[in-house]
Amino acid sequence: MTLTDRANLTRMRTVLFNSGWNMLGRIGPVAIAVLITPYLVAKLGLSRWGVLTIALSLIGTFGIFDFGLGRALTRAIAERISDGEDKESATLTLTGILTLGVFGLVGGGCAAFFVRIWVYNGLKIPVELQHETVVAMWVLCATAPLVMMNAAMWGVMSAYQAFRNANLLNIPISVLYYLAPLLILQVWNSLVGVMLMLALCRLAMTIGYAFICVRLMPTLLTARPSFSLLRPLFRIGGWMTISNLMFPILSYMDRFMIATVLSAATTAYYTTPFDVVARLSMITLAVSSTAYPAMAASWRKDTLTTITLYRNSILTVVCLLFPFCFLGSLFSQDILGFWVGPDFAHNSTVIMKYLSIGVFFFGIDTVAAGFLDGIGRAEINAILSIVEALLYAPFLLLFLHWFGVNGAAFVWAGRSIFDSVARITIGIRLYPTLSSVVRHLMPMALTGLGLLILSLPPTQNLLRIGIFLVGFPLFYGIIWMYSITQEERTSASHTLTHLWVSGRKSLSRGRMDG
Repeated sequence: MTLTDRANLTRMRTVLFNSGWNMLGRIGPVAIAVLITPYLVAKLGLSRWGVLTIALSLIGTFGIFDFGLGRALTRAIAERISDGEDKESATLTLTGILTLGVFGLVGGGCAAFFVRIWVYNGLKIPVELQHETVVAMWVLCATAPLVMMNAAMWGVMSAYQAFRNANLLNIPISVLYYLAPLLILQVWNSLVGVMLMLALCRLAMTIGYAFICVRLMPTLLTARPSFSLLRPLFRIGGWMTISNLMFPILSYMDRFMIATVLSAATTAYYTTPFDVVARLSMITLAVSSTAYPAMAASWRKDTLTTITLYRNSILTVVCLLFPFCFLGSLFSQDILGFWVGPDFAHNSTVIMKYLSIGVFFFGIDTVAAGFLDGIGRAEINAILSIVEALLYAPFLLLFLHWFGVNGAAFVWAGRSIFDSVARITIGIRLYPTLSSVVRHLMPMALTGLGLLILSLPPTQNLLRIGIFLVGFPLFYGIIWMYSITQEERTSASHTLTHLWVSGRKSLSRGRMDG
């Protein structure tokens, strides 16, 4: 890889371009899944469909057992690429792929050992489906090494910012995850056939990832494993594993406590708007997953590039999130009323307003967390997650008793704000040059918070429309004035002027032709 190629990996244009591909890679298959799911449910029946959804969830849990090695591998390879250490990068890559493959083999074997016990004594399914389910689950367990190896290779592609190629492969295969089972069910009405098709999709993804990795890193073909290189990665990966384990605890603690303190039925008023606003995390993850390897590659040698990536990643996330959060907060009752009915909306409107605030700051927090991981301080994210859980639980319990389910949403939003402030503050302590960037971002964050708070009280439709028409340009005006540089404003002005002139010329030619 040339010096120019290495420099391109940390450019903000590259990060933004790849963020777009990541968003497409996440949103496209979801749209297909929504269309195909009803047909799958009808063809499989509720019992088989239930087993399939459990199986798909289990595939995701295999990733926990990589001990954070996939993400740590991304960081290590990104640093070595920036230093021009291509040979060592290939050695580390091969070692990581083989190690995670072995982890997957052991984990899948252990899971397969307990499948029969779980199906016959744990799952409540019809007797005639038990043998079919056992065989299907064994097929699923056999794919565990592929899942883990794919995680390692995704880390390599992330380090090289090869998200375009990765998503061009991911999108059709992700579509096949839903389409292939539907096709096999036309000739073989069995859950085993469905699992075999999913296994073939996973194998195709592994082969495709391997091809991309070899093209990015030709020295991979002649590399030899060196397991001593993994020792520092396990230290960082271990802390990342703690963060990964704490994330689902923090994510689902509120739901379990609502069901325990209030009722299971009340939980629905919380989870329904939560699931709506949680979809916005696709935007956050699309940007943060591309910014993380870029910051990992640049933080030691190029401070200016690093703080620019940090600032622009937060700006990109916030600029994309704010319209959805602002509209979701202002018009939560109308959105929920149209979607699930007025009675449901009456109980969930305030919840959606608080959650919209939380999602806005969750986007900022995700970039800040990625920065700490990128500079090799994953232990801070892990420790902060543990401290956060210890504080979150009692506050959640108190506010549930005092304010009911609305109190849970308020505490969740407060936790997101606390997270972002804590991680940004720690980031400044570790990397002091961030302070200048944060000073320029604060007016934007405070304006966003103020406008979202302004949208909390119930108001008439006309007033809400007025708040939006004033608040929307105000928010982006603050960004224009305080959060971007003079050079960026000049460049944006030239671009907008060029687009305006080109548009008018096109319109004039159209009129003349008409």
